[in-house]
Amino acid sequence: VLVCDDMLGMHGRPPSFAKMFADVGKASTLAYANYVEEVRSGQFPGEMYSRRMPEEELEKLRELLPEVQLAKRAVQETATEAPAVNGHGPNGVSLPSRMQGTFGFELLQGRLVPVHAGARLAKRAISQAAGAGTRTELQQLCTKEELFEWRRRATEQGRRVAFVPTMGNLHEGHLELVDAALEKADEVLVSIFVNPSQFAAHEDLDTYPRTLEEDLQKLRARGATALFTPSSMDLYPSGIPGSTVVVPSFVEGKSEAADRPHFFTGVATVCLKFFNLVQPDVAIFGQKDAMQCVVIARMLEDLMLNDRIALHVMPTSRDPDGLARSSRNSYLSPSMRQKAPAIYRALCAATRGGATPGSVRRSVRKDLESQGLEVSYISVADTKFMNEKDDEADLGNSVVSICCVMKEEGHRTCRLLDNILVPAS
Repeated sequence: VLVCDDMLGMHGRPPSFAKMFADVGKASTLAYANYVEEVRSGQFPGEMYSRRMPEEELEKLRELLPEVQLAKRAVQETATEAPAVNGHGPNGVSLPSRMQGTFGFELLQGRLVPVHAGARLAKRAISQAAGAGTRTELQQLCTKEELFEWRRRATEQGRRVAFVPTMGNLHEGHLELVDAALEKADEVLVSIFVNPSQFAAHEDLDTYPRTLEEDLQKLRARGATALFTPSSMDLYPSGIPGSTVVVPSFVEGKSEAADRPHFFTGVATVCLKFFNLVQPDVAIFGQKDAMQCVVIARMLEDLMLNDRIALHVMPTSRDPDGLARSSRNSYLSPSMRQKAPAIYRALCAATRGGATPGSVRRSVRKDLESQGLEVSYISVADTKFMNEKDDEADLGNSVVSICCVMKEEGHRTCRLLDNILVPAS
């Protein structure tokens, strides 16, 4: 295999075992990236490339996963030391498939990069399995005082806390963040707060969907530990936006920050308030709001919180047709919903083989406008400061972001955001 790799130039480096007769390293990298995007979007494998695996064959395949073997060994080693509690614990526990290793995005040296979570997640799953008997039902914390008491108990018990901030109206994308949090911590705290300081006067603060009872049911079913539902007075005791705010000036005038000038000040300020209140070990965000993730990463670094709070950015959750999941998707009419998947398809198509930042911008805009969609912006930026890349620069290590405004004759309008990360060339 190594000789063949060297002959074909698979690794893009001087060969070690044979002479290089071809250079397919870049083509291979692009092929891998396109494969990943098609799998995530649901385009591949599809019926044409699929076959149904018998359940017994699937179980045998699962047994070969190194993470499962690691988990089994750890459970066996701890079985004699930790007795089962109420029928749970290491003597008889099955690890959910979501704990067996996934791909995600994390901040590495200040940049969003794809990482494989494999064995690290398996170790976290083992830790959770061992403590499964002590997990309690979902607690709803309505005040800061209740939150402080909950956090004090978690600290006393040596429990690692993951925090998932939301504005409610939870969908599968939010719940996948809860899944990720369960893999990284012993306790998972979700917040629901429709933050008034990130809405402009003409935006949908008053009409933003509020579905607390349904959200509670979803969080219970998914295994979250606690839900924090503070009031505006809890978070803004001196009024909105308050006398002290966080201004992420480095994004001013760029893509989403240009469209919504006050949005990221509201987001950064409320997130810092939550971090101060919750004191999480881990914070979980979704990649769909890419600039928001970069703003939070920079804030943690600049305010020297990054050694205390680990930021994890999880891949964008998508419907089977590729549309990025969002609470505001409920605003879409049937005809708007039918058109919306074109956004992700355009991003994937434009970033394939030999593309440059300039060609991506032109291709995406032309593609979507030809289908009647209004493109508010198309951005190709670096992943650390969201600076726009020159038209002929290398497309590698870029975040390609878009905002489309869906309109229907009459009254209905909806802004849809999406992005993809382009790995290093």
